Amino acid sequence: LADKINSGLSKLFTAKEDVGTMKIELQQKNVDLEEAQKMSEKLLKEISASTAVAEKEKARVAVIVEGVVAKANEIDAKKIEAEEDLKLAQPAMDEALEALNSIDQKSISQLKTMKNPPDLVKRIFDTVLLLRQLPMTKIVWKMKDKVGMVIDGSENYKEEAMKMMADTGFLNKLLNFPKERINDETCELLQPYFDAPDFNFEDAKKSAGAVAGLCNWCRSMVKYHWVAAVVDPKMRALREAQAELDEANREKAKAEGELAEVQAGLDAMQ
Repeated sequence: LADKINSGLSKLFTAKEDVGTMKIELQQKNVDLEEAQKMSEKLLKEISASTAVAEKEKARVAVIVEGVVAKANEIDAKKIEAEEDLKLAQPAMDEALEALNSIDQKSISQLKTMKNPPDLVKRIFDTVLLLRQLPMTKIVWKMKDKVGMVIDGSENYKEEAMKMMADTGFLNKLLNFPKERINDETCELLQPYFDAPDFNFEDAKKSAGAVAGLCNWCRSMVKYHWVAAVVDPKMRALREAQAELDEANREKAKAEGELAEVQAGLDAMQ
């Protein structure tokens, strides 16, 4: 009996010790659980904050992307408009090239042998001198039968046009004429020549043969200038808009990169 009692007491003491150990372990687990809850709360706050940052970045990038798309659409519209206007200038350039191709050096040489070519020929060369912005003598008007008041090109022809034709590269210089040098003032100075009823290819052909192409060349150059006066500002605006779009795309790429970094950090937390 005594052995049974001692055995029971021993088990009771052991159970008591086990309960004490379990209480200590439970207390430690409660501490660990509390620490885990704190860590969890901290992590949730960090995730929440990072999510807010990510959403803010997404909103910022969306605004930038919207701006880039709008700028791209604006540039496309400007490009289409400029290209349509530019098409109007092409016929003038084609006419000018065709006019020059109708002239050869032999025709120029034959003209140089004429001591006193027809009045219209002299006026045609006046217009070439004006377009090339070469020296000219004083301009005077005279009355011409069946035509009316016209500019007298005699002095310029004798003093300046003959000198210009003596240049063996004369026609080549016209073919490579720097069109951008034409200005409004030159075109206005040419208008009185163009207003003369006989200043046309048909009449020039009768007076000057193949050199009549110079008449069309001058008119085509002026026509090109007036078209270019409309197109050039649009082309400049297009280039400026393109530069703005390039800068916007760089800003967009930077913003998207920053957003990717924020998103990667957020993904690592989850």
